[in-house]
Amino acid sequence: MKSLVVCRCEEVSLEDISNAVRDGAKTSKEIKLRTRAGMGICQGKTCRPLLDQLLVKYSDQKLPPNPSLSHNFPIRPITFDELTKEGKPGK
Repeated sequence: MKSLVVCRCEEVSLEDISNAVRDGAKTSKEIKLRTRAGMGICQGKTCRPLLDQLLVKYSDQKLPPNPSLSHNFPIRPITFDELTKEGKPGK
């Protein structure tokens, strides 16, 4: 049976997160760097609170008053070709 998916954007499972904590991740940011949880299109808006709760559960730490992860608004990626054509007449 496949493990429960915590971060849908990056397909990070509960097992991946528990392994990261077991292997030494002590903060939400360390979990993010080891597993890519919170790095997807939503930038952690969906999984960030769950990551903090899982960190508390698997490491016996207290929930931090200010979560260490922040999230950014997603942007639409563009190609270099699109970028160079911006503002040039006739293109």
